[in-house]
Amino acid sequence: MTASTRVRTVAALVLALVACTLLAPARALATNGTNLLGYSAAAQGMAGAASVSVLDTQLINTNPATLFLLPDSTDRDPQSAIQAGIGNFTLGVIQPYLHHTDTFGNSLDSENNPILAIHGGIALRFRELPRLTFGLGVFSQSGLGSDFRGLKTAFGTTDDVSAFERFVKLQSAVTWQLTDNLAIGGGPYLGYADVSLHLFPRTSAPGFAGLAIGDRCSRNFGLGEPGSDCPWSIVVGAKAGITYRVTPTLTVGAAYTSPATFDYKHGTADLNLTAAGLGRVKYDVSVGGITHPQMVQAGVAFRPIPRLLLALDFTWHNWSAFEEFTIHLRNPSKAGAPAKVDIETTTDWRDQYVVAIGAAYEVVPDLFTVRAGYNHANNQQPARTFSPAIQVPIEHHVTAGAGYRVSRHVELDLGFVYAFEKKVTYTNQQLPFGPNATDAPSGFSIDLTVGYRF
Repeated sequence: MTASTRVRTVAALVLALVACTLLAPARALATNGTNLLGYSAAAQGMAGAASVSVLDTQLINTNPATLFLLPDSTDRDPQSAIQAGIGNFTLGVIQPYLHHTDTFGNSLDSENNPILAIHGGIALRFRELPRLTFGLGVFSQSGLGSDFRGLKTAFGTTDDVSAFERFVKLQSAVTWQLTDNLAIGGGPYLGYADVSLHLFPRTSAPGFAGLAIGDRCSRNFGLGEPGSDCPWSIVVGAKAGITYRVTPTLTVGAAYTSPATFDYKHGTADLNLTAAGLGRVKYDVSVGGITHPQMVQAGVAFRPIPRLLLALDFTWHNWSAFEEFTIHLRNPSKAGAPAKVDIETTTDWRDQYVVAIGAAYEVVPDLFTVRAGYNHANNQQPARTFSPAIQVPIEHHVTAGAGYRVSRHVELDLGFVYAFEKKVTYTNQQLPFGPNATDAPSGFSIDLTVGYRF
């Protein structure tokens, strides 16, 4: 295979991965807020304690500086331009369980459909540039979703409530090894996000109009096409990190990720104005104010014996920046309908602090590894602004995983996350769910990663 053919092949694979990931959101509930615990099966198995401990392409999206620890290849052709590297593809299945009760006689499960999450990337070090490592990856960064059908409403109707959001990142990384034991790394990212929301769309009453924003992006188990009738947004940001190998058995590092403020546009919505004699009116819709927070993640990895790896990560998510969002409806399809409608919703989320502890043990050195972990995150959603449509309050997770080296270059990893039920009782005066409504989300996820080490 010639060099140009290799370049074209890699480019085609990256484009295919981008397309797949755009269609595959990360959806609650095996998450910290809306973010996944980890972005490979090994990272999931370590409960997200992976920013300086798991040497695969998820580092592009956690701490790119740690890529300098990727081991050099020992059996490549001396004429090869590649000195070290790894490529990964991860497929995750997320299974949420949501249940809602309220004073209107509801005790109802969500549809609880499974959702796919896809990640992948490549990181390479070249012989001519031995102090630099280059990485590029596509990650299902975050998302949320709910789908309640047949809820009894305060208006005497039976109707639906659902929400859907996905955020996909194309993250780049360049790592510079400053000394034998110290490296810095970082790079810009390009992100795509879209959103859908249905709040009693078939209901219309004095003082209330049912709303349906988009639909196609959330179809087919969350695999709907991007850029459809759901409002969408393109964002840019950056990530930077530093990693220091203190001793051959102890490594520490920290990374920063910039925030992303979504300006969702180009969607359509239906507003149910039947009570005003107008029926359902179609509007152009945009949504402003939804934020993905800036983050700081610090990690420690320690090998007390050669076959045992212990890891601890601490992450701060600046969710307090997400104070409110506003839905803007413009250009009604019917005469007599309001020319513009602005629906403001207060969220007032709190900052989130995540502690992840993970361990990996090589049962058979360089062949078979088992992993386990625990992840705790405080609930960032206040009860007074909670909603069955947007619920990501999970606090406690336990994880397990395993890795098997199929050959010198090919490896398989499996990760499992279980999110314990978090019961929330709330009275949200902005929404028609009555006093002392209760939601009790839980869930699990399973991830499989196929890796190739150069």
